[in-house]
Parts: sequence; structure tokens; C-alpha cells
Amino acid sequence: MSTATTPTSFSLDNIASPPTPLSHLNTTTVSTPTAPSWLLWQFLDSALPTGGFIASNGLEAFAKLHPDATSPKDVEAYVNWSVHSCGYTNLPFVTAIWKLVDEWTLRDSQLKTEKGKAKAMKSVLHRIGNIDREYDVFMNNAIQNAASRKQGDGIVMMGVKCFADQLNFKASSRARSTLLEEEEEEVGEEESELGPNIRILKPFKALLRSEEVAGHYPIAFAMIARLLGFDLATTRYLHLHLHARTLLSSAIRLALVGPFQAQHIMTRSQAKARFIDAKTADLTIEDAAQTFLLGDICSGVHGRLWTRLFNS
Repeated sequence: MSTATTPTSFSLDNIASPPTPLSHLNTTTVSTPTAPSWLLWQFLDSALPTGGFIASNGLEAFAKLHPDATSPKDVEAYVNWSVHSCGYTNLPFVTAIWKLVDEWTLRDSQLKTEKGKAKAMKSVLHRIGNIDREYDVFMNNAIQNAASRKQGDGIVMMGVKCFADQLNFKASSRARSTLLEEEEEEVGEEESELGPNIRILKPFKALLRSEEVAGHYPIAFAMIARLLGFDLATTRYLHLHLHARTLLSSAIRLALVGPFQAQHIMTRSQAKARFIDAKTADLTIEDAAQTFLLGDICSGVHGRLWTRLFNS
């Protein structure tokens, strides 16, 4: 049995020596920590228009079909099971697309001719389209399928407007004022985290508009995450985090929990997310499965609700 320790009271006697003056510090030994990804914080910001708050993943239908089972404890259980299902349904596809885009990014950097780069891009877009079609067949819930398409379209549009168009901005900014040119020289374009491979989003968007691909959300999400420089572990964990955040945002808008209760649930959900992330690390597309049947059923009947706030 552990015993509580009594905190010691502050006393000047506890100080062994006076603090060292700043002038005597050896600043050459102080190491500067690596700055975290600016684009990661930007991606996590709710102000980024990803279109992720249009879906409740069956929570709205569940609350209306089972109004007596909508306590904060029930909402937390729903979130945990939904995160569990997200790990088994989406993460295998997220991993496959991330690895595919990562392979293309390396190859693109090694190619020297524009013809070779264009051929490699066409090939990877074809392979991404094949995986997207596999997900389209796998997601046989009509409501969830439609919601995934809308979310995917939204995040691709965001990627083009917020990131891919930056390449055009750099190309058309040669005739700026002398002051801006001097400032650009001081900052340096090489410090930007946004690489040239983000350009692949525009032809992918064209495939979406021509309906050659469905553009499902996990596919588009993994593409953009890799293009923004997120590693695979961050991409997978981020996908689970955003899934839980979207669910809890829906719960708040449905008045099932308050903002503080939602944050309590979000904090506790990280244990489930870490467990599922580790459990599904080696799964392939062939291993993908639906593990939350109640949520799948609620998502399926969502379209039959008389009134609804969300698309799924």
C-alpha cells in the first residue's frame, strides 16, 4: 500500500546556491528542438474546410431510435465502438494509399524528364483509382458510401484550393515589388514544408469530376496526408483522432453531451485509439471488416429519418 508523501514547504534554506546570472550561461550548449510540422497543426485546425462535420456516422439515427440510451456513458461507448470499426474498415486502405503515394513521391524525385514524371503520375493515379474502387465495393452501406464520397470530394477540394494552388502562386509571383522580393530572399522558399508533389491533387480532382473515381474519404485523406509530409504513424493516428472528433462534434450539435463532457470522452478515447492503431497495423485491404454492426445499421436507416442534421 502506497503512502501519500507530505509536500515540503518552500524555504530559502532549500536553495543550495543562488541562480547563475544569464551572462555566465554558455549558450552554445543549448540545443534548439525540432519544430513540429506547421502543416499538421493547420490540418488539425477546425477552421480548415475539410467537410468533415457533415457526418455523424449513425449517431443521429441512434439517438432518435434509442432516446433512452443517449447518456454521456452511452455516447462514449458509441464513440469507442465507432473508432474500433474505423480502424478495421478505413485504416487498411489509408495505409495502402499512403505507401503507394510515398513510393511515387520517391520515384518522382529521381526522374529527370517531364515525360517520365507524367508517366509515373498517370500510373500512380490509376493504381489509386483501383484501390478507391475496392473501397467503393467494400462500403456497401449506401448512406455511408455517399457520405464518404462527399467527404472525400470536400477534402480534395480543400487540398487543391488551400495547398495545390500555392504552386501557381509561386509561379506567378515573379513580378512583385522589390520589398517583397527582398523579404522572400531572407525567408527562403526551401523552408516551406509544401513540396511540388502536391500537384497530383489537380489531376485527381479532374478524375473525380469525370466520375472515373469515387474519391472516398479514406483514399483522399491518405493522399493528402502523405503529400503534406505526414509519416504513416501520424497519418493513421490522425485519421482515428479526426473520426472521434467528428463524432463528438455531432454529439454536441445533437445536444447529447456538452462541450466539456465531449472533451472528457475525447481524452479517454485515446486509449481505444492507440489499441486499435496497434491492432490493425499489419492489416491489408483484404483484411478490412465492419466490426460495429449497430452503427452500420443506424447509418443505413439514417436516410429514412423525417428530419436530420447530418448526411450520415
